[in-house]
Amino acid sequence: MSGKEYNGEPGCRSPEEVGQSYRHFFDPTAYWQCGGRQQADLPAQLRRCPTNELFYDRERRCVKWKDWQWTEPQDPPTKPRK
Repeated sequence: MSGKEYNGEPGCRSPEEVGQSYRHFFDPTAYWQCGGRQQADLPAQLRRCPTNELFYDRERRCVKWKDWQWTEPQDPPTKPRK
């Protein structure tokens, strides 16, 4: 991604991304959601965890902040076409 740092948004173009959630690299309360098969190739949707929860990429879901641990960001299988 030219010009700014990559935030973890998936391209939602590979079969393994369908219906999956991915970490937002800079905001632990947010995550990216790819649509299901019918929405393949649509941009990822930015979602927010409920209050007092953070997105835990090891479990690919929001967890209570006390159960959250920092992990090294991993790029998703594809990135958006921009």
